[in-house]
Amino acid sequence: METLLQTLEFHELLTIMASALGCGLLIGLERQRKNNAGGEQSFAGLRSFTLCALLGALCFLIHLTVGLVGAVTVGLFSYYGLIKQQKDIGATTELAFVMTYFIGAACVYNIALAASLAVVLTIILMTKTVLHNFAGSWIKEYELRDGLFLLALILIALPMMPNGELWGAVLNPYVIFKLLILILVVQSLAHIAKRLLSANKAIILSAIASGFVSSTATIASLGMEVRAGKASAKSNAGAGLFSCVATLAQLLIIVLGVSFAWFKLLLLPSIMGMVILSIVAFYLIYSSTKQSQVNEYSHHQDAQNLKDDASNGVVENLAKDTRMFSLKEAAIIAVTLTAIQVMVYGFTVLLGDKGLVLGTLLASLFEIHAAIATVVMQGDIQNITLVYAVVIGLFAHALSKSINAFLTGGWKYFLYFAPTQIFHMLCVIAVLMLTLK
Repeated sequence: METLLQTLEFHELLTIMASALGCGLLIGLERQRKNNAGGEQSFAGLRSFTLCALLGALCFLIHLTVGLVGAVTVGLFSYYGLIKQQKDIGATTELAFVMTYFIGAACVYNIALAASLAVVLTIILMTKTVLHNFAGSWIKEYELRDGLFLLALILIALPMMPNGELWGAVLNPYVIFKLLILILVVQSLAHIAKRLLSANKAIILSAIASGFVSSTATIASLGMEVRAGKASAKSNAGAGLFSCVATLAQLLIIVLGVSFAWFKLLLLPSIMGMVILSIVAFYLIYSSTKQSQVNEYSHHQDAQNLKDDASNGVVENLAKDTRMFSLKEAAIIAVTLTAIQVMVYGFTVLLGDKGLVLGTLLASLFEIHAAIATVVMQGDIQNITLVYAVVIGLFAHALSKSINAFLTGGWKYFLYFAPTQIFHMLCVIAVLMLTLK
């Protein structure tokens, strides 16, 4: 029975062995530098790791059985080195040595995969201090728990969901569940941004991320902070305007996935709207002299501040803010967006074009993403009814957000937010109609 060593051409064998050599040198170089820095005798260094990778490739080239025998031998050798340690310094080098053998073996079958694994292994070995600090000090217990829950939803629950429309182009359980996961991911990213970035940058990124989920809900949440006296009306209005930037950006993303013609029509008006919103939002945030909302929501508040806030109910809000995401809020948003799509589709089925316009108007009072997505799916830009439906939906949504700002945040929040909100949408609509002509 011929083996790979006999059947492969010399240049192919040379490529395999060279790849194994490179992988072994990469991993071994990192371990050698670590040994030299520590000043201690180690289980294996540059030469040992290089030879291990070459051995893995050579054994599996000879025969699979030889490769397995080699794997057992390397495993026993690593175990011997582990039990001979003078003090407990961990098993990372020994495990890396075994993995290097299999990376060398992987060069026989898939060089790209083997090289990728070598790079990943080297990065893991190099970032020991960073990873230990991250696991031991930086990440909190609730963040680990929420992260594992989110991974379970993505890797276990999502693949098990049925993928099929229950009514027309809407009510797909898989799509609805994927939307729920997307909302949770965005909430988690916003939470991480608050911990990593400075106050102003965290506010901006958090508002944009939240706006991709629900700009209306973001504006309401910011307004309630202002009404409760926990935030500056000026800076929160700027954050609310940044969430509207996300609305326009997501609108472009949705339209691009459905119709390139609609995307070209909406591109210039949306860019102009985003520029107007961004300029005013930056001004409001960076000119604001109050940062009380950051101090009150900071994870590094001292005990005295927590005690003082208890009487005002801030402690309860802080407890909520410590979670990476809110499953309840995400579920409500996902169900709401789905209900909007169902409503617009139902009006269209019952009343035709009139139903489409009416459904879009009503839906836009709550959330524009699903409403516009449903309109765009109905046809191309030659249908003037669809264009009018988009225009009506955009303006109705701008008015709805302004009213939302007044009801949740009061006059001061409204006066900072509403003029720019209405003005930018009028500009968007004007440019849209000029582009159409």
